[in-house]
Amino acid sequence: MKSLRHAAITSLALLTLTAIGQAEEKSVTWTGWFSEVDCAASRAARGDITPTNPECAKTCIEKGAAPVFLSEQAKAMFRISGYPSVIEDLGYHIEVQAKVDEAAKTMVIEKVKRLEYQGASCGRPTKSSQK
Repeated sequence: MKSLRHAAITSLALLTLTAIGQAEEKSVTWTGWFSEVDCAASRAARGDITPTNPECAKTCIEKGAAPVFLSEQAKAMFRISGYPSVIEDLGYHIEVQAKVDEAAKTMVIEKVKRLEYQGASCGRPTKSSQK
C-alpha cells in the first residue's frame, strides 16, 4: 500500500513539473517599439508604452543590455530573441509577428514591419504644453 501511494505521489509530482516546464506560447501580431531592458522596465511597469530614445537604447544594447519589445496590445515589455536587426529598428513604431510566452514575458520575433519613424517620445512636446 505504501508503495502504491508513493508511486501516485511521484507521478503527480512529475506531471506538475512537466506542466510547469511547458511554456504557453502563442502567435501574435502586435504593434509597439523595440527598446532595451534598463530604459524600458520602469516605464512598462507603470503602463507607459512609448518609444525609447533610440541612441540611448542602441548604446545600451551594444554594451550588452537585453533588447525588449514594448507591446501596445499587451501593455507590457517582452525580452526578445531571434531578431539580430533590433538596433536598426530602434525609434520606429513597428508591427511584429512573434511567438510569445506571456508568463515568462519573452518573445521570438518572426517578422517585423516598420510603420513609422517616431524617435524618442521624451523629445516631443506634450499636448498640454502645445498652444
